[in-house]
Amino acid sequence: MRRDYLVYTVSTADLKNSIEAFVDSGELKNDAARKLNLHLTAVERYEESADATKVAKHAESFLLLLDQQLEAERISESAYEFLYSDATDMLAMWN
Repeated sequence: MRRDYLVYTVSTADLKNSIEAFVDSGELKNDAARKLNLHLTAVERYEESADATKVAKHAESFLLLLDQQLEAERISESAYEFLYSDATDMLAMWN
């Protein structure tokens, strides 16, 4: 029996695109976006070299950074939930 599966992957590029969209819509402050994008640049380097351990470590700290931005009211609840979900999916891919 053949089964076809749709595999949904999340990359740092996807997260960066989402961040840009949330800034444009006013759901994410520019300073928070800079911090998040800077962090994702580090994740991206490890992603490109397929270093799963370091991608996972930095993805986990990205989640903490998202928490901090929510607590500081620099991101809307809906943007937070979207980015957190995608980042968690990315983390699961690398674990």
